[in-house]
Amino acid sequence: MVVYEDASSSAMILGSMKRRDNGPLSEPLTLSIVIPAFNEGPRLIDRAARLIDAITAGVIDPRATELILVDDGSTDDTSQRALDYLGPSFPLMRVLRLEENSGKGAAIRVGASAAGAPIVAFMDADMSVDPSQIPMLLAAMADSDVVIGSRSLADSVVHSAAIHRKVMGRSFSFFVNGVTNVGLKDTQCGFKAFRTPVARILFHLMMVERFAFDVDVLSLARRLGMRISEVPVDWRAMGNSTVRPVADSIAMARDVFRLHRHKERPSIPALVIEPAAGPKGQRHRSKLTDSYPALRQTDPILPLPHDRALILLPLCGLNEIAGTAHRLSLPSTNLRVQNRLVSCAELTEMMPATWIAGGAADPGVLQEIRPEFRERRDDRTARHPRQFRQDELELAFGLEA
Repeated sequence: MVVYEDASSSAMILGSMKRRDNGPLSEPLTLSIVIPAFNEGPRLIDRAARLIDAITAGVIDPRATELILVDDGSTDDTSQRALDYLGPSFPLMRVLRLEENSGKGAAIRVGASAAGAPIVAFMDADMSVDPSQIPMLLAAMADSDVVIGSRSLADSVVHSAAIHRKVMGRSFSFFVNGVTNVGLKDTQCGFKAFRTPVARILFHLMMVERFAFDVDVLSLARRLGMRISEVPVDWRAMGNSTVRPVADSIAMARDVFRLHRHKERPSIPALVIEPAAGPKGQRHRSKLTDSYPALRQTDPILPLPHDRALILLPLCGLNEIAGTAHRLSLPSTNLRVQNRLVSCAELTEMMPATWIAGGAADPGVLQEIRPEFRERRDDRTARHPRQFRQDELELAFGLEA
């Protein structure tokens, strides 16, 4: 259960969180910032000042940026303080509160599900990396799918007297690269940005929800052939950290080993669309790309051979999936829609791929993907909350199971 709050109203809506559709804004929404927080109430006033300073300096445009703070089951007044301190400066701010502490990875997954901008950035609540460095992340996104801040690059500056933490951090990075072959200098820095469709896929497939979730997500990105860039950061250790260097490092190492035992990740619900046949069996002349503006810019779309496209719907509930299928199946769209389940293995076979953004797609970017997408029917009982059986999808789409 997620509690939803926004800066414009003191009311709270209880229920399953739903993604916000891209509605009309004074300026196009360009960036979603997600901040996971757990019992950060006493420290929020100092942390909030850094975000507000970034607005004053012109680094963040609050009219085109949504701020999503995910309260990970705090037992203090983190949610209310966040609204009080940051709401006046961020008109597009929302607070999503988990009823129970679920882990940083789980909180960021909730934020990724809610993000409405084409790029989503994640920052730690302690603001160890000042928000003024966001432009570096965005600049690197020009030719990347994932950009991560790294404290281990030559141009990085680390302000910390805790030598043992530096040694443990480097040792953990060495261990991670040896076990996963992720090939990155610093997986744990809490300063990352993703193309939102990519983030939705990765956090849907993610299996580790606590401290080692970064390793899970980044190793998945490598497996799927996504482009990852590292940028230097100016990182400052903040006081009153909730991280336990020894205990949490052991827990992270345990989670990294567990990654190899996850033989099957949750499947991703998807739709295959193609132009419908006309009265004489001829396809309508309308281009398939004409339907893309009806989709959200956060929806991952993959072009397929034979004038078809695969619309992935990660982190979506059954109602949301059914709504998308219904919208695309209307007579005015002239489309044929089929529901599918896509496994991580099948998605890996499709890579590398050209991602198409909904809302403002360029018809010129279509190109074939090899090998052709294969139908997958799965009647097994789901073992994961994001994994749906074929009969559940068929029921949601109004078809016979």
